[in-house]
Amino acid sequence: MRWLRNPLAIALAGLAFRALLIPVVLRWLGTPNDHFLRNEPSHIAAHLVRGDGFASPFTDLPIPTAQQPPLYPSFVAGIFELFGTFSSISLYVILLANCVAGALAAFFIYQAGLKYFTPQVALLSAWTWSIFAPIALTDLTLGSSAFATLAVALWLNFVPDCAPTTRNWILLGVAVAFMLLLNPMLVLLIPASALWLNKKQATVMLVTAALCLAPWYVRNYRVMGHFYLAMRDNLGMELYYGNHPGMSGVSDYRTGESPYGRELPRLGEACFFELRGSEAIAYIKAAPIDFFLRTTKRFAEYWFSPWPIVYLILLVLAAWGITFVSRSFATFAITLFALYPLVFYVTQTAWPTSYRHPIEPMILLLAAQPVYRLLRVRQRTWPDAKKTSV
Repeated sequence: MRWLRNPLAIALAGLAFRALLIPVVLRWLGTPNDHFLRNEPSHIAAHLVRGDGFASPFTDLPIPTAQQPPLYPSFVAGIFELFGTFSSISLYVILLANCVAGALAAFFIYQAGLKYFTPQVALLSAWTWSIFAPIALTDLTLGSSAFATLAVALWLNFVPDCAPTTRNWILLGVAVAFMLLLNPMLVLLIPASALWLNKKQATVMLVTAALCLAPWYVRNYRVMGHFYLAMRDNLGMELYYGNHPGMSGVSDYRTGESPYGRELPRLGEACFFELRGSEAIAYIKAAPIDFFLRTTKRFAEYWFSPWPIVYLILLVLAAWGITFVSRSFATFAITLFALYPLVFYVTQTAWPTSYRHPIEPMILLLAAQPVYRLLRVRQRTWPDAKKTSV
């Protein structure tokens, strides 16, 4: 069974498991149009293919948007250009690409387990990532979460040991820019790595990243009329989804005059999202206790969906595992656990597994450590127990 300890075999198993799940997911969600329905990156990609530019996913009109960072919609647009816009073949290609990203994440989680823990912890965490159903199914959603998670796994493997040369720091800055164009929240990897990055390295990296990101900032200012530090303009709309009059639950998309109505084309996306954000803030101020209760429920959804008992056990084990790791790794994990979910607590958690996905490698790595220690103790005591029973 030596192949069980082969990281390439783990990655291939993860790829096969995800690929086998594709027909199940397709039957569950229906036709390709059902998958693409209200999927923002794919609708922006359709605008790109039609020559509309980077335009709003909420209307067929060529209204400029900054609702998504540009990298993933551009990737989807390339697939649409080759295999057809909203076609079944394009859907399969996108899902297979996500499968590959998820399988590669398993490989690099194994390498991170070797780097920070033990071979046994590496095996436990990588195999769990490879065949754990909620994680595999999350890789089959039409979004950038699989690639963002792969970026986190790569960061764990390469950044702490990055050789102290200016060339490497510049290359790291370019990589940071690509990550932020994929998912701006990955900027939190930088403060989380405070014990791995020295001051000079961080400065060169940030300057390089800023230069690489400048074209997107300039585009947003020229086209949208605003400078968006977070590279997206949708915070107000997301806040409204989770906080508005007449809503039910904690993530209600039945918003009355929604982005699919007349106000978006009339006002433009920037003004429309700002208006929705103002309405959400007014609603929060009018009923702060209700907001606190919704936030508490969103906290629970974020961490414990879809299998509350399983994820409760994983999180307890991960909290225990933090006590066994180095200070630098503990700082990295705790920073991400504390800061990454904050925006979802106050806005919405419609897809909690997708939103949690980039920080799940740390959960599995940390949870595997106490499991391995418990198994090792049991293995040592088992012969004595067997002898006593005889």
